[in-house]
Amino acid sequence: MIRCYVVDDEAASVSLLSKFINKTPTLELLGSSLNPLEALKKFQQNEIRADITFLDINMPEISGLELANLIKDYTHIVFTTAHTQYGLEAFDRDVIDYIAKPFGYERFLKAVSRYQKLKQSTQQPSKKENYFFIKSDIKGKLIRVLIDKILYIESTTNYITIYTPTESYMTYITLTEAEEYLKPYDFVRVHKSIIVNPKNIKSIEGNKILLGNKLTILASPGYRKILSEKVNQSLLISKRRN
Repeated sequence: MIRCYVVDDEAASVSLLSKFINKTPTLELLGSSLNPLEALKKFQQNEIRADITFLDINMPEISGLELANLIKDYTHIVFTTAHTQYGLEAFDRDVIDYIAKPFGYERFLKAVSRYQKLKQSTQQPSKKENYFFIKSDIKGKLIRVLIDKILYIESTTNYITIYTPTESYMTYITLTEAEEYLKPYDFVRVHKSIIVNPKNIKSIEGNKILLGNKLTILASPGYRKILSEKVNQSLLISKRRN
């Protein structure tokens, strides 16, 4: 199922998108918000884990363009707006699609299809390939990164930095895209801007994660539950009763 969320200050637009999502078998509506600041808080506190967020642009207090910059590491964006002059600026946010209002069900499905194609193109085909290539800052140069060597990956604006025990590499991709690609390797998000390779976790004490090179990463409160669930899958404990 593709999880969806709607942010729009017009109740009629929220109602229409909710209707389209609910009538599509492959989609699940997680909820909606008429207030962009309320939506931002939910994303930052990890209350929403949406694959696609349908986002209006012209909204009070904070625009959809500004909100997209703040939540791009949590979700993929589809802009829905009656103001077509924002098209070029919207696509600079690396969004899935830009839908001009009013729109029908067919145009809505086209946006969903674009997300599905992106997801298929970024999925790791097989766990047996224990490496990937990234573009470097030198034109035409590619760098091979061994997945087992990765300690953690951190997002910085439109880039991510990949850390290993001996080196770090920066490349132009979002943390959400990297997280999606590395799903077969069980990388876990411990902060809004950090995912960690569980193979290189030496110990966990409270919110402190000790990695293989004696580096400590702090898990944020909103992601402690996700980390605990991941660790519990590999927790060896006795089933005997005292």
